[in-house]
This record gives sequence, structure tokens and C-alpha cells, in this order.
Amino acid sequence: MAIDMNSLSGGLQGGRVRNTGGTVNRDDVSKNTSPPPANQSSKEDSVRISDEAMRLSNSAQSSPEIDQDKVNAVKAAIDDGSFNIDYQALAKNIIQFESEL
Repeated sequence: MAIDMNSLSGGLQGGRVRNTGGTVNRDDVSKNTSPPPANQSSKEDSVRISDEAMRLSNSAQSSPEIDQDKVNAVKAAIDDGSFNIDYQALAKNIIQFESEL
């Protein structure tokens, strides 16, 4: 279904809607309350969450809360330039993490 953009004006007055069956007025479409034709079956949407997604969700919910005081302290240390990074420890942890993959 497409809307004829050339005929649009404030509030879609005079707008026309095109579909494969021809062109009809917007008002005619909005007033159509008839059920779908017999050859079209009504389908319901459904969602299935995988077992892995459920495990991840449960894991995230059971993880500890964020320590906002610690976050604020780190932000303040970064802002005032007193936050120090131990580059040797950082590199060691990156190598260890990458070797576990």
C-alpha cells in the first residue's frame, strides 16, 4: 500500500491511498470495518525466546547492582586528573581474556 504524497495537505485532507486493487479515498479506507476476505486467514503474532536468551536474562537479573558511589568517585577522579591506569595490569588482563576465547 502506498500514499500519494503529491496530494497530501494538512491533516491528509484529500489524500488518496493506492493499493494493488486500485486507488481509493483515504476516508473510504478508514471506514472499512469489514473482516478480511475468506481466503485470508487471520494470524496471531507470537514470540519465542530461546533457552540461551532466557539464561542470559536470568544471569543479568541476578548480577549485582551498580555501585553508584563508586561510579561517581571514578568519574570525579577522571575529571580532576587523579585517576591512574595501571597499564601493565590492563595489558595482562587483556591477554588473559583473549587467550580464554
